[in-house]
Amino acid sequence: MSAKTKSDGLNDTKRALLEAGIKLMRVRGYSATTVDDICAEAKVTKGGFFHYFKSKEDIAREAAAYFTAEKSKEIMGAAFRKLPDPLARIYGRLEFVQDYFRSAKQINRGCLVGAFAQETAITYPHLKEACRLAFTEWTKDFEVDLAEAKALYAPKADFEPVKIARLYLSIFQGSLIMAKTEDDTDALIENITEFRRYLISLMGEGTVRDQKQMKTAGKA
Repeated sequence: MSAKTKSDGLNDTKRALLEAGIKLMRVRGYSATTVDDICAEAKVTKGGFFHYFKSKEDIAREAAAYFTAEKSKEIMGAAFRKLPDPLARIYGRLEFVQDYFRSAKQINRGCLVGAFAQETAITYPHLKEACRLAFTEWTKDFEVDLAEAKALYAPKADFEPVKIARLYLSIFQGSLIMAKTEDDTDALIENITEFRRYLISLMGEGTVRDQKQMKTAGKA
């Protein structure tokens, strides 16, 4: 296998191992995925694996960071990020997520970070920290738009943007679990709709005027 290094600093072999680990652990979980499984999926020898990683925990920690970065890139590259209005970006984010899961219809894989948080946080401190960092990054990203929207539309409203961002992350992660058990994404989509209604109640009914702009962004 080629060992070319790409712009993200990873060579092909290490990337193949990370992506194989992510793929398998999102479906099977951490405990049920072995180093042999990852090597077979990546088509890399065990010697090649241990050249880059000390253990399964080591690759899981790096896989969590890689997964977090890739998901953050997806959000950063979405059309709604270009909207000048912070509230339009907020609702655009929610539509972006809903549209993604409408097209998915069924969830065969969950969030790697969420899965690790449930399965490994108590027994693997390094993975617990990787999950904490991921959740913190995603929360802060949403908090920025929430804080700007609050300042613009509801400066006197009694809520803290960081707490609303955490609430959304909790709803999203919990809804992913429900979607996996129910074999469809309806509950996840509905829960995000309810969260949106809650946001409208916080920001004020008049803020819905940005709907047309949001719809346009979703089709871009």
